[in-house]
Amino acid sequence: MIVKPLAINHLQALLQFELENRAWFESLIEPRGDDFYTLDGVAAHIGEWVEKVHQGRAYSVLLFDEDVVVARGNLKGISDGSAEVGYRVAQQQGSKGLASLCLSHLISEARNTFKLRELQARVLDNNPASFRVLQKQGFEKFECLPESINIQGQDWNCVGLRKFPL
Repeated sequence: MIVKPLAINHLQALLQFELENRAWFESLIEPRGDDFYTLDGVAAHIGEWVEKVHQGRAYSVLLFDEDVVVARGNLKGISDGSAEVGYRVAQQQGSKGLASLCLSHLISEARNTFKLRELQARVLDNNPASFRVLQKQGFEKFECLPESINIQGQDWNCVGLRKFPL
């Protein structure tokens, strides 16, 4: 696996990753609009993230297996020693440790590059695998927002977790 910072030259690979895993992702998190799943949509998305990275407010990486994106990880809302962490792994790559690899990389960057003290994450109770990954990396539950998100007609609880100190 190779970890690369998100860049515009990843446009085709990221679009392919998102298209191939759209149904999977949308069963676990709030869906993105149809406009996102186009070259222009993903290009705009990358542009927004790159701008946030340059401003020091975010960090985004892609995990590649050769030329194929197999996972993505982000730090967003970097401010006052804290950030929110998020990641997504291709459906066909589940149970291979990629979420843990991605999260470990993000924790390391948060601690060593951004000098953060705390990371927060949110996970829906429809995704126990992600919850376990976060717990194994030292995240602890600090809040539960009952029925806070509706996905495909189903209300899901959202659990907030945090890792402090890093």
